[in-house]
Amino acid sequence: MNISCIILNYNDAETTISLVNSIINYKTLDSIVVVDNCSADDSLSKLKRIAGGRIHVIASERNGGYGYGNNLGIRYAYGTLHASHVLIANPDVKVSEDCIKAMKDSFLKLNRLGVAAAVTRDGAGTVTLSSWRINGLAGDLLDTGLITRRLFAPWLNDRPELQAGSTKAGAKERLEGYPAAQNERQEREDERYVSVDAVPGSLFMADIHALMDCGLYDEEVFLYYEEKILGYQLKKMGYQTVLLLDRSYVHLHSVSIDKSVKSILKKQALLHKSKLHYYKKYLKINRFQECLVRAFLGFLMGEIWFLTKILGLSW
Repeated sequence: MNISCIILNYNDAETTISLVNSIINYKTLDSIVVVDNCSADDSLSKLKRIAGGRIHVIASERNGGYGYGNNLGIRYAYGTLHASHVLIANPDVKVSEDCIKAMKDSFLKLNRLGVAAAVTRDGAGTVTLSSWRINGLAGDLLDTGLITRRLFAPWLNDRPELQAGSTKAGAKERLEGYPAAQNERQEREDERYVSVDAVPGSLFMADIHALMDCGLYDEEVFLYYEEKILGYQLKKMGYQTVLLLDRSYVHLHSVSIDKSVKSILKKQALLHKSKLHYYKKYLKINRFQECLVRAFLGFLMGEIWFLTKILGLSW
């Protein structure tokens, strides 16, 4: 296996360089490709200073979004560095070599594996959302609203989420009882994993050929929802996506994104645009359904505006 780590930077060279410095000596990685996504600051000049050896720095001609920038890195890793696998990493993650090696090993053990990921933790070490279930249109919409998500949580969360607690034992306990038909748990050589529909885009390892079979990232999506679209495509093409239950990494959620898109309303608008694209292109909704979706998403924007602007809440 030839593994290249892809790190996408936009106006956040310090965070990106910090990650590069933390993983540069990992023997599991054959190369690191840093893609500057047409930053508006002096990121590119800073990143070029660390280029050399296993570190490659390339620049995009435009900021085409998260998928566009990562696709540049994936194509470079495949065409120039002859990588067979890529480790997609957000700049604001902290990951051990042991975690990366466990992902690598899973590709040597499992047939037709497209993506492998580890459990996600926040800066305090608490387990956070580590995978998503791909629901139909109704389920996906209900999972979007703050109120509907809570009302229909038992139905929507029939998936191996590690929502609370930070101990390995506690995580394993919470995974007991999930239907085998939905989430196939395995135990091999003391390493536990579960088959899932989609994992967070903050850190995962992928087979490059599987990504190419799925058309790589959908570049019509600028930001948000890339994970579900990729998971949807991988599942459709017959590839597995697995979550390693005994390995974890830290994601300082949205540290890089917050520097570029600070408003919760702007973030939500980007999410809704990506959702609508997913519904139209992949779920093939009709015009009547599209009208209902637009109305529901408009209501949710009003809900968020009221909570943030009137009540002054934040999250």
